[in-house]
Parts: sequence; C-alpha cells; structure tokens
Amino acid sequence: MAHSLSFLLSSEAATARMAERKPSYVVHLEVAPYTDAPLTELDAENRDHAYNIARTWLTNGRAVSVGIRRVRVDGTLVAADILDLSDFEDDLADETQSNLNKLMSHYGLTF
Repeated sequence: MAHSLSFLLSSEAATARMAERKPSYVVHLEVAPYTDAPLTELDAENRDHAYNIARTWLTNGRAVSVGIRRVRVDGTLVAADILDLSDFEDDLADETQSNLNKLMSHYGLTF
C-alpha cells in the first residue's frame, strides 16, 4: 500500500510498524512519484538486506528512488540513506561485462 512520506514518518506509522512487524530496517520505495502517496514501505532484517531490496527494485525499474532507514525500538526512523539507479551503475556494468565474458568463453570467443 502506498503512503506519503509524512505518514511513514508519523507516530501513527511508528506505532503500527512495531505492533504489527518490528522490523530492524525499512526501505521506502518511490514507486509513484507524481501522486499524493508515492512511497511503499518494505521491511528488512538488516542493512545488507535493505540494500539488496533497494538494488533489486532500482535495477529492475520498479522504483525511482529509495530511502533506507534504521528503525528505533519505538518504531520511529533515523535519517535515510537515499539511493537511485546511479548508485548501482558501476556494479551493473561490471556484472554485464562479466556475463558477456562468460558467454563468449562458452563459445570459444575472446576479445
């Protein structure tokens, strides 16, 4: 369900977050940037899990940007690490080159 940033940072959302789920981190995905409720919140078990969620949503084109936030024990959130596709472009280029090299060597091609 999509929400506004102000709602996701509210005490109401913090209370619900801890009553229902108790996540260590949340990832706010900007999926509908030109609407009143542009963000979706996903839970993450730890920082690495949060970055993997962010990377997947950004590289598959399903999110415009993401914010990764640690959740305090009362459900409130710390300041976000904001990411977009440009934060993963070098990794994607390296992966693409590696896959191309594997494919070419499979067929006995080199360059």
